Amino acid sequence: MLYLNENGPFKVLQEVWTLRYEIENEIFDRYPGYCRAVVIARNIDNTGEDDQLRKELSDCEEKIRNDPAMAQYKELPNIAAWRDIFRNLGLNPNKYPPSIANLVKRTSAGKDLPFINKLVTIFNLISLRHITPCGGDDLDVVTGSIRLGFASGNEEYVPLGQPDKVEHPAEGEVIYYDTGNNDVFCRVWCWKNGDRSKLMPETRNVAVNIEGMPPLERDQLRKIAEELALKIEKHCGGETEIHILSSEGASFEVEL
Repeated sequence: MLYLNENGPFKVLQEVWTLRYEIENEIFDRYPGYCRAVVIARNIDNTGEDDQLRKELSDCEEKIRNDPAMAQYKELPNIAAWRDIFRNLGLNPNKYPPSIANLVKRTSAGKDLPFINKLVTIFNLISLRHITPCGGDDLDVVTGSIRLGFASGNEEYVPLGQPDKVEHPAEGEVIYYDTGNNDVFCRVWCWKNGDRSKLMPETRNVAVNIEGMPPLERDQLRKIAEELALKIEKHCGGETEIHILSSEGASFEVEL
């Protein structure tokens, strides 16, 4: 962008910083076959309404409600896998339901998902369409690296919609967090998102995560990520890139 002063035009260069995203190797050691797709989206426009997205989400909700298999949603392979993971972590999956289980339960009960903003609608749509956990975070709030790993118990979690409340994850809990200030973006792997990194209309740079726990395979995960990236570009503009993290490669760096 060019600006003018008494000496003529000059250009202001936007600061570029490098973000590191990583998953602790122990995650892959304890849960073989797990992988995570990360869609990085830069310079997006998340403002405004979108009738097409509303209709797509509504159609997907109706399909869920008309599917007899959803009456036993806990037994769906993708949901059952995550319930088993939560049990392995020492948690009751009925009390601490994986996000996708909660999403399907709510939808099957006839409760429409609200249109919060375009990005949230996109990843809710993708979650329901493919029955897999999916969520996003604002990258401009990050102060260090982003990491999926095991909690020490000293990290801070601010529940979504409760900005004045602070919790601490249990030691050994799988959390997704900012290593710079120990702010937890999501507790219990894919249970509940935090408030500080929530997606807002003014969000410009985002990481959207799609979980790939078996029986969901890596090739399927990549196709889901490609679908999500295309939807972001179509409805929010900007540019996207896809990273698949697994035991073969547990980190990446991206410039923002």
